[in-house]
Amino acid sequence: MSTRLSTREKTLATIVGVAAVLFISAFVVDYFLKNQERLRSELARNTAAVAAMRRSLGERAMWEERDAWITAKQPKLTVSDDVAGGQLLNYVKDVAKKNAVQINSQSLRLPTNQPEYHSISVDMEVTATWPSLIGFLRELQGPEQFIVFESANLKVDDKDATQMRAAFRVAKWFAPRGIAAR
Repeated sequence: MSTRLSTREKTLATIVGVAAVLFISAFVVDYFLKNQERLRSELARNTAAVAAMRRSLGERAMWEERDAWITAKQPKLTVSDDVAGGQLLNYVKDVAKKNAVQINSQSLRLPTNQPEYHSISVDMEVTATWPSLIGFLRELQGPEQFIVFESANLKVDDKDATQMRAAFRVAKWFAPRGIAAR
């Protein structure tokens, strides 16, 4: 028992059908556009990663040479952590005295083990003129000393504008534990 649709009903059905097709098409097109953008960004990210890998591969000889240099030069910890901490503190005090840097406070920190190094560090607060402080920083750091400033906070002294106050964490990096002859 089917009845024929009137002209008005046919027109209304056509309009509803077209609207439904347009509505569904909008969702499908939006999905494909978003997917295309995601794929483009993923392609750009992967292309950059491949370029970085190729660059690293091209620099392999340089990095192997640097690794060999570090293996040969990085000091091995032959004494206890406490003795090494005392030696580091004495060395820093000597350099501070030589450069007219006044140490206000100092404390040894617990040693830390990282995959690349074993760290013995000292926290200290110092007061000095800017040129003295620069000399102190320059003398402490050197490529074969393996002494680093893990943190530094510098500011002009509130009481005397010619003086700098600084808080440092000075560390010496030794060859990793468990690697006697890298």
